[in-house]
Amino acid sequence: MTKRTLLLQAPHRAGAGRRVLRALAATTAVALVGAGCHLLDVNNPDIVPASNLGTVGALPTIRAGAIGDFAFAYGGSGAGGSGGTTEGQILISGMLGDELINTETFPDRVQADARQPDPSSGTLETVFRSLARARGSAEGAAAKFRALSPDTTKDAGLSEMLSLAGFTYIMFAEDYCSGVPMDNVSAAGTLTYGVPLTRTQILDTALDRFNQALGAANALTIGAKASMQQLAELGLARANLDLGNYAAAATAAATVTTGFNYLTLYDINTTRQNDGVFNGMRTFKRYGVANIEGGVGLAWRTSPDPRTPIFRSPATNNGFDGITPQYDQLRYFDKKASIPLATGLEARLIGAEAAYQAGDTATMLTTLNALRAAPPAYILAGDPANPTNSPVPIPPGTLAPLTGPTSLPAAVTMLFNERARWLWLTGHRLYDLRRLVRPAGPGGGYGLAASTLWPSGAYFKNGLVYGNAFVYPVPLTEQNNPNFTACLDVLP
Repeated sequence: MTKRTLLLQAPHRAGAGRRVLRALAATTAVALVGAGCHLLDVNNPDIVPASNLGTVGALPTIRAGAIGDFAFAYGGSGAGGSGGTTEGQILISGMLGDELINTETFPDRVQADARQPDPSSGTLETVFRSLARARGSAEGAAAKFRALSPDTTKDAGLSEMLSLAGFTYIMFAEDYCSGVPMDNVSAAGTLTYGVPLTRTQILDTALDRFNQALGAANALTIGAKASMQQLAELGLARANLDLGNYAAAATAAATVTTGFNYLTLYDINTTRQNDGVFNGMRTFKRYGVANIEGGVGLAWRTSPDPRTPIFRSPATNNGFDGITPQYDQLRYFDKKASIPLATGLEARLIGAEAAYQAGDTATMLTTLNALRAAPPAYILAGDPANPTNSPVPIPPGTLAPLTGPTSLPAAVTMLFNERARWLWLTGHRLYDLRRLVRPAGPGGGYGLAASTLWPSGAYFKNGLVYGNAFVYPVPLTEQNNPNFTACLDVLP
């Protein structure tokens, strides 16, 4: 296939009246039950005038642009930012959670790591706007497919765009405060300011997008039908889990095969197409792997696990700040490493949690041990002793089976530790920590004490102390929106 870079000159608008005039499509692929299929390969740039985006021939370009915006918002890139670090949701959620720590000097990132994210932070605003742009691109692309496609039963684009839109809503609900306004732009370019939505309302909107995506996937008559169905079902499962609808989550997850994997792919054709997780950590040394952060975080470094491969090379390697030990990840090997978005592995973990919620810890344990016995091939592990070697799938038999939990609290710890290791650096850990400390009952909480999971006391540098943030705020510039004043709440 001829490689092409697609540069869109169509206007996008996202929140606070900002105007984003172009979007460069990052290369993304769907792995269909273990087999990859490139949607776009890139080489020579093409300029696509906005006037040409209203015809059926523009649909591949529109789809590519939406996929590129999503990949940028999710995994970040190597474009602009501080020394090339433009982070996405994976890095910032990992930093506010216990996966990552700050290893550089930018005050707004240091504050966020210390659980004091600043609404006026330019860095955090950029990340928020990237996600808003990805949402608008995906929903706009879905509208274009509805309007222009001669037969949506022969084109998976409609279903895929609706699912990507659904995942942006999930990220807003999982990583941000309650009260995010969803601004919209009409086809004519008119901006309509959104009203603040609660976390439940945002997740309900995600469910709506995934249900639409599933309907479009069910109508397909082409080979991508099964993969689009599973992508939508996994989205339904995750959104229902976030809402505490465990039975519905389990029903949706059960339809997803363990080998299913939808990847966002990155590339080296342009810096915007780079894997931002790799760049932010290993290229620019602004993020590092945490370890028992604040005395309570997970022991990522001192309890080695092949699912979370970590190294420090040389042994004296420090971060950009020159003082913080730089421990790097080995799951994403280079600037073109792909990042899983939706996997059958996650579906099995959702099923295990639903079993726990139903009082069936035996099924939970069986499910977890089945994954450990046969790790999915898309979970890659690097060798900390030889960090220049490419990561490879984890061989069967590497992970010893778990033994039965002796109590319900032990079962919760086991389940969420397994989720932490399997879903490492895929943007799940922050919301899992939030769910663990949320009051038990409706809403999907477990009622654990925040002091046992979230750091407090003295922060490890700059003389700071940890704050009490569980979420990121909506940027201060959103107050340009007459409907928005502040977050509705900042509860976990």
